[in-house]
Amino acid sequence: MKLKKNLWVIIALMMISVSPALASEKKKGDVVKIVYQCDFPDITRIHMMLTTLDNIVNHYQSRSEAYEIDLVAFGPCLQYVIKDFKGTEFEKKPYIDRGGPEKNGTTGRIRNLLMKAGNHMKIIACQNTMKKKNVRIEQMEDYVELTPSGIIKIIDLQGEGYAYVKIM
Repeated sequence: MKLKKNLWVIIALMMISVSPALASEKKKGDVVKIVYQCDFPDITRIHMMLTTLDNIVNHYQSRSEAYEIDLVAFGPCLQYVIKDFKGTEFEKKPYIDRGGPEKNGTTGRIRNLLMKAGNHMKIIACQNTMKKKNVRIEQMEDYVELTPSGIIKIIDLQGEGYAYVKIM
């Protein structure tokens, strides 16, 4: 168990060390590309993630800079982008309509964020998790795009120059 924890610390430190190098290569007029990994159920972390996303959108919009944000949801985080929980393994999760600074829960915050960001932000859901948790395509929110594997999508986006973000 300790080895697994140490491995995650090493990976996190490597990601932090890569990020400044990528940022320094940005040239004026380049599109800022960011991928968020969302694989946790904790409501406090979800709201922190949504707050940081809102800050990013505000920042780049205020500077009229081009940006793209992809949020990849898999594992327990998938519950935040489902509109119909019936028959899924998320059916008893109370998180979707609670909390947040606007007190309208995650559903309202995500919708507001997507409206603000427009076509600069996508939410992508993992079909592997959908299959494991018995979630059908029609149960997903209308704004969600699908990918066969969430983690592979993140790896592919990083290969395309996206900066990686995960709220810890």
